[in-house]
Amino acid sequence: MEHLNKISGVRHYPKWFTEEEIQVIFRQILECKDYWSKKGYADWGKFFKMRDFALIASMYMLALRPREACELKFTDFDWARSILRVRGVTNKTKKDSPPIPVPQLLLKIYNKYFAFSRLRFWHGSKYLFPSFSNPHISSGTLKTIIREKVLKPLGLWEIPDGCIGKARQSYKMRHSRLRHIRNKQYKETGQVDIFSLANFARHADIRSTMAYLTDTEYLRKQIEL
Repeated sequence: MEHLNKISGVRHYPKWFTEEEIQVIFRQILECKDYWSKKGYADWGKFFKMRDFALIASMYMLALRPREACELKFTDFDWARSILRVRGVTNKTKKDSPPIPVPQLLLKIYNKYFAFSRLRFWHGSKYLFPSFSNPHISSGTLKTIIREKVLKPLGLWEIPDGCIGKARQSYKMRHSRLRHIRNKQYKETGQVDIFSLANFARHADIRSTMAYLTDTEYLRKQIEL
């Protein structure tokens, strides 16, 4: 595997959640009791729970990096056409993304989320996911939420290799989406469209996408064919 990675230029081996684990993760967010419920703040607890649900759903369904998701603005979306453009200022490529179709399921989640009072909870913020005191939630806070409210209670938390104390499990939502798309392509056509996958992932270098073609399971299927 190391030899194959050197040939393809892959520098890391992304980890991911199974589709069953993704379903459990979203259920955990909705059922989590660790949100404000004190008198006078119960509505804020409901808002933050729905915010986190919509935020993590955005990360998974649109394969967003943590910062890209946290800094989404209302104006990044063309709501009439149901498409999104990720601004280059929030990602590694420093280039705006091509149009990304927004799934209907995610739009339904947004509709429930936007039902909360814009005046009370957004305070004029232009960002989709505000915090209690800032225009948008930080990627550090997002990582803490995913770790403490979702993954640890489910027993899915693990410290990434070489990142002891520096949790990066939030990236697994993005990796999981790309892996699941790859699996679906392979199941339906017997091959993977590496270029469409790279376009959806918004990779500046095709070698980054090659990481999703070098895992043992995929190589075994290719060898059997």
